[in-house]
Amino acid sequence: MIRIRCIGSDGVREMDSEEGIPLLTILGKNGYNVYSPCGGRGLCGKCTVWVSGTGKVLSCRYYPVSDIEVILPGDDEAQILARQTEFLEDFQFRPEPSSFHSPSPYGVAVDLGTTTVALYFLNLIDGAIEKISTFLNPQMRFGADIISRITWCQENDTGLRDLQTVICASMNSEVETFLTERDLDTRDIEKIVVAGNTTMLHLLLGEDPVSIALAPFTPVFTERQVRRGVYSGLNINPDGQLITLPCLSAYVGADIIAGLAVLKPLYQNYLFVDIGTNGEIALVAGDTVYACSAAAGPAFEGASLSCGMAAVRGAVSAYSDDGRITVIGNTEPEGICGSGIVDIVAYLLRKGIVDESGFLKDSFVVYPGNNIMITRQDIREIQLAKSAIFSGIRILMKYAGIGFEDIEALFLAGGIGNYINIDSAIALGLLPSELKNRIFPVGNSAGIGAVQNLRSDEHEKRMLRILENSRYVELSDAQDFPEEFAVNMYFPGPSGVDIA
Repeated sequence: MIRIRCIGSDGVREMDSEEGIPLLTILGKNGYNVYSPCGGRGLCGKCTVWVSGTGKVLSCRYYPVSDIEVILPGDDEAQILARQTEFLEDFQFRPEPSSFHSPSPYGVAVDLGTTTVALYFLNLIDGAIEKISTFLNPQMRFGADIISRITWCQENDTGLRDLQTVICASMNSEVETFLTERDLDTRDIEKIVVAGNTTMLHLLLGEDPVSIALAPFTPVFTERQVRRGVYSGLNINPDGQLITLPCLSAYVGADIIAGLAVLKPLYQNYLFVDIGTNGEIALVAGDTVYACSAAAGPAFEGASLSCGMAAVRGAVSAYSDDGRITVIGNTEPEGICGSGIVDIVAYLLRKGIVDESGFLKDSFVVYPGNNIMITRQDIREIQLAKSAIFSGIRILMKYAGIGFEDIEALFLAGGIGNYINIDSAIALGLLPSELKNRIFPVGNSAGIGAVQNLRSDEHEKRMLRILENSRYVELSDAQDFPEEFAVNMYFPGPSGVDIA
């Protein structure tokens, strides 16, 4: 027998179980209803829990063989995950057994983010997701954003090779761990499908990204790329495939297009916003897609803030009006991640500690124990980032000739968008107050898009249709952008949105 210590919203409980039973089953038998819309078949990737010492796992595919501690998602997180399934398409799985070289074929869907990388391991016989793993992009040591990484390539003879080598090594490490856990061989990895921004895909394939940063901003490729496994730099079947999904432009990548293609066609006019380093935004207006990159920088991912950090164990992820903090992993706080930063700045605005101009008299202490605080420079970084996103939204609306009253929904993509407090984001002027009741998080839509691309060619067809009907808007060429950006640097107040 093994013992499982479970930390949930109702406190701490301990339970005994036989070895080798799916964790989802164990939890269900003990009264914990973990959200699993596919019924525990490994198809949806929604039944994640945190296992201490291991990290986030799919509870339906995790089989405990020794004593463990499990941290369950809170009620709010479960509701978010349930809501996502209303908007994301689940394409019918279409296996391709005749093309496989292994009797136990697996595929890997990858969301190659500037800050965070997510890998979804799929059984290509039944389409089930057997494991999800995430890690911080090791390229961050060469720069927090894509421009700094391109600069590294420009200024160092081995720069491109440096960036390609570290990301391939980290991906290979995750693949090797999965293969070892399942007693599989490298030859069993038949296909890797990658969604990411245009620069990240260039770096993965070893293609020079320098032209992306130079006018007229022309990448080496935007089309779908296919590399044989033997030439991919990744530990996969030599006759397998590494596939990067198609991009729209130098600054609107496959992550946004893959995410758009996985949305259910429920609305005519809607916004799709990824609050990440590149701030990619799409406005679907009827049959036309207007898209831009707002270059928000890494503030909402914690990289450019004094006490900022990624959304990992130890990060302050929420802040309430009575000063209570929520920390990922229920542990001692080490820093602040994006959702926590948004909450804290909204609190400072409500209390008048920060004014509309962004003035902060003294640094605000969030947690004295580890000297975690918000500084004046942090506030300025948030202003720059939130103005970039909001101004990008406004410019796309002007190009499309529509107002907020015409927009039926705003979908928030990416990890930050998944956990951000909508009211706090509106208080900052990051998101429009006019759409308050029409803002919906859709989670890691880029990763889910890559998963669906592995499962069905229908997702690829939908991506191509989107690209055919898309128009890229270069914000630096937009006449109104400088004025929009200057105005939106201010926080909402008496003359704008009521932040109280």
